[in-house]
Amino acid sequence: MFLSSLEEVQNKTRGFEAGANDYLTKPFDMLEVKARVRSLLKAKAYSDAVKEQIASELRVAREIQMGMLPHDFAPFEQAYGVSFGAVLEPAREVGGDLYGVCAAGPERLVVFLGDVSGKGIPASMFMVRAISLARLLARDVAEPERILARLNDELATDNPSGMFVTFLCAVFEPKSGRLVMANGGHCKPVLLPAGGAPQWAVKNLGTALGFEPGLEFERTELILKPGDTLVLYSDGVSEAFNPQEECYGNDRLLVDAGALVGQAAPDVTARLLQKVRAFVNGAPQSDDIAILTLKVQPGKTESAARQTLELHAMPEEVMRGVEVLQNFSAAQGVPEKIIFGL
Repeated sequence: MFLSSLEEVQNKTRGFEAGANDYLTKPFDMLEVKARVRSLLKAKAYSDAVKEQIASELRVAREIQMGMLPHDFAPFEQAYGVSFGAVLEPAREVGGDLYGVCAAGPERLVVFLGDVSGKGIPASMFMVRAISLARLLARDVAEPERILARLNDELATDNPSGMFVTFLCAVFEPKSGRLVMANGGHCKPVLLPAGGAPQWAVKNLGTALGFEPGLEFERTELILKPGDTLVLYSDGVSEAFNPQEECYGNDRLLVDAGALVGQAAPDVTARLLQKVRAFVNGAPQSDDIAILTLKVQPGKTESAARQTLELHAMPEEVMRGVEVLQNFSAAQGVPEKIIFGL
């Protein structure tokens, strides 16, 4: 609050433009000053309470959003002979990037990664809708291009906000090593062949989802060999900027990813993120960052071992089922903690 003998309108205007909440001219009465200060303090207390409530709600929203993403990949890794590494860092409290891994059958693993337009709460709500629909469709639809087509129809049919999402979907068959992908306007994934040079896994970007129904999407087929790695990422990686406003870019991404050939999937994800952070050199994060790495484990392209068990509807059969499951899981090298949870 300004206390000033300058009482012209232009002086008061300058005071408010400088950040004042109140302006009192001399001569003044101390009772009025105290009353104005109390009023300002009440307004500040109310503002602080509202900010804290919003911050608290955003923290809960972030926990809910992050809880929708897979964090424990062990069941997928054991069943499909692959390994995963993933990270998601929203630019704000909540964001619009997403990734998912769905077991759609013993011979079909669905992997996807997307990026909703915009940031913050609107993007996070659209992200929740997109990831929920994608999970449902992945279990019922076998081809990734059809998954994208159905997902696009659902998002475009009722979309008053006009938001959209770029989305890449891949279906991996562990027995043959075949990987089928469809791209809906998303960044081209990087393929790191074991002992080979890095390359883009798809040629075309395709069209983002949510604009209009009835779109068709192109499919790309690859054969992943043991040791091959596929890196999915959002444009928060390739479009990161340093303090000099230089862009990280696709060329730098391909070179940096190529230096990680042969490393474990979690290490590829972590070290690629480190390279991006080193490049931005402390500049504010301008967009959400998501990275999902899939690596085919050596000697794991054959179908996973199975255990068939017939249980009768009797109480004593419960413990028999538990014992068989424990022994089978232990024989496959599943960690004890995971067996207990299973």
